[in-house]
Amino acid sequence: MNSMWRRIFVVWGKEVIDNARDRRSLLIALIYPLLGPLLLGMMISAVGKVTVGGARQAMTLPVVGLEHGRELVDWLTERGIKVVPAPEDVKKAVQNGDVEVAIIIPENFEALFAADKTAKIAIVINSSRLTGLIRVNRVAALLSGFNNEVWGKRIAARGVEFRTLQPIAIDNINVTTGAHIADIFLFMVPPLFIFNLFMGGAYLAIDTTSGERERGSLEPLLINPIKRSQLVLGKFLAALFYTGIAVIVQLLAMKLAFQVNAGPGSNFTHTLSLATVFLVMGITLPLMMAAVALQFIIATMTRSFKEAQTYLGLLPLLPAIPGMVLVFAPVKAHALMMLIPTFSQTLLLGQILRGETLSFVHVALSMGATLALAAVLIIGAIRLYEREELIFGS
Repeated sequence: MNSMWRRIFVVWGKEVIDNARDRRSLLIALIYPLLGPLLLGMMISAVGKVTVGGARQAMTLPVVGLEHGRELVDWLTERGIKVVPAPEDVKKAVQNGDVEVAIIIPENFEALFAADKTAKIAIVINSSRLTGLIRVNRVAALLSGFNNEVWGKRIAARGVEFRTLQPIAIDNINVTTGAHIADIFLFMVPPLFIFNLFMGGAYLAIDTTSGERERGSLEPLLINPIKRSQLVLGKFLAALFYTGIAVIVQLLAMKLAFQVNAGPGSNFTHTLSLATVFLVMGITLPLMMAAVALQFIIATMTRSFKEAQTYLGLLPLLPAIPGMVLVFAPVKAHALMMLIPTFSQTLLLGQILRGETLSFVHVALSMGATLALAAVLIIGAIRLYEREELIFGS
C-alpha cells in the first residue's frame, strides 16, 4: 500500500512541477480565476456610483411648465432639489440620455390645485437606462410626499383628522444584515465559481494526455513499472491540486472585489470568512473531483491537443448554465435537487453567500451523489488508460 501511494505521489509531484514551469498552466490556475472577480468588481463599482452616489448628491430636476406649478416647485426647492427649465424637446432629451428624468406640469395645474381638485402631472423617463430608473424612484418618492402633505392639509381644513382615515401605516423591516446594493451581484458568484471550477485543471488534463501523446512522451511513460491506475491517479491528483488553487484564488479575489468596490457594508465581505472558505472547499471538493475526472476522459478520447482544447473549453458552460438561470429565477432548495451535481452545489453556494443556515441532509446528499459520480468517472478514466489505443488517440 505504501509503495502504491509512493508511486502515485511521484507522478503527482512530477506533473505539479512540470505544469508549474508552464506559463499557460499558471495562467489558467492563477490569473484566469481573477477575471470573474474583476468583472464583478467593475460592475459593482459602476452600479454603486449610480445608486449610492446618485442618491447622496444634489439633484437637478428639469421641469416643463415651471410657471404653472409654483407651489410644487417651491416645495421641491425647499427639499434641496434644483428645479430648472426642461429642454425644448424634453422627450428626445430623455431618450438620448441628456436628461435622466423630467416632469411636465400642464397649464391648468394651478387652477385645479387652487380649486382643491386633482391636478395631473407627467413624468418623462427612459426605462432602458439604469440611471433613469434610479432617478425616477427618487422623483416619485418626492412627488408622493408632496401629494400626501397637500392631501392632509385639505382634509384637516375640513375639520377631519386625516390620520384617522389612513387605512394602514407601513414600516419597512429589512431582514438582511448589512444590506447593500452590491449584494444583488451575490447571485452571480455561484455560476462564475462553477465555471472556474471546471477550468482550473483543464490545461493539465489536456497536456498530460493529448499533449504527451503528440510529443511522443506518453508511450515511454506507459512502459514504466507502474500500474496505469496509479499513473492516472497521480495525474488526477495533480490536476485536482491546480483546480483547488484556482478555486481558492477566485474566492479570495471575490472577497477583495466586494470589499474594495462594495465596502464593508456588503454581505459578501462578512460571509466569506476563513471558515467559510474551508466550508466551500469541502462542499465543492466532490464536484472538483468529478470535473477533473471528466476532463481526463474527454482529453483521453480526443485525437489531438486542439480537439481536446475545444471540447474542454466548452465544457464549463454546461454546468454554469443552471447557475445563470438561478440568478434571474431563484428556487427553494429541496432534498431531491441535492442529487443533481453542479445544480446542488450552485444552490448551496447561494445559501452560504447569503448567510443562510445549511441543512446537513442537503449537504450530505449533495456531496454523496457527486462523490459517487466522481468515482464512476475516475474508474472510467482508468479504464481508458488501460486501452492500448490510448497511444494512438483513437
